[in-house]
Amino acid sequence: MNAKQTKAAARKQADSIEPKRPVANPSLPEQMIEDINNDFNNIKRKLENYAAHLRATNRQRLNGIGIKTQSFVERAYRHATESPEFLPPYLSLEKFREDFVYYTGIRSLMDVDDQLREILWNITLRSADTVYTDSLEYYAMVHEAARRRIDPAETIYKDLAPFFKKWKKHTDKLTAKEAVRDANALLDGRKDGKIIIENVKPKLTGGVHKVVEEKLSDNAMESL
Repeated sequence: MNAKQTKAAARKQADSIEPKRPVANPSLPEQMIEDINNDFNNIKRKLENYAAHLRATNRQRLNGIGIKTQSFVERAYRHATESPEFLPPYLSLEKFREDFVYYTGIRSLMDVDDQLREILWNITLRSADTVYTDSLEYYAMVHEAARRRIDPAETIYKDLAPFFKKWKKHTDKLTAKEAVRDANALLDGRKDGKIIIENVKPKLTGGVHKVVEEKLSDNAMESL
């Protein structure tokens, strides 16, 4: 097999390979999604009739129960049923039992809710991965068409490209290099704004410089 035939065979093999896609998983029918959504809304409306609208400060005053505290409650209730003589006068065993059964019932609903959230999150991740892959494949084709100056691919690319721009993380502190750069931009008339610099403990070496305030805009550049 000569070099030309080898190259043609490699191209044919590459064409036969399907694009890498997320592993297929059964999709929920649209009607099922709508039915589940309606069921969830009905459950929410029922629970709202029994839920207190608590503010953050109100929640802080209440006694939440974690794993360790739940074990304490279960053990205290068991001891109370075996030795009810130690119950305070204002707390009967019947009231303790009622509160305990009510809590365990609500707690079981929370456990089911946690399981549902995990299942829904897994389904959401799979569906998000699939649709994001679709979007990337479309973007790749638009990018290639834009490089060949095909209209309206260039317009579409300009609209989608900013999503892949690496934005600099915002920090309150500027480096000396960044402060000098922005100061030069003001002096050269390339930006509008102001910079206030405070020199802390000045020395012959320059001390410690602190940028107190910096407000810049690109209006000067836009007017050029």
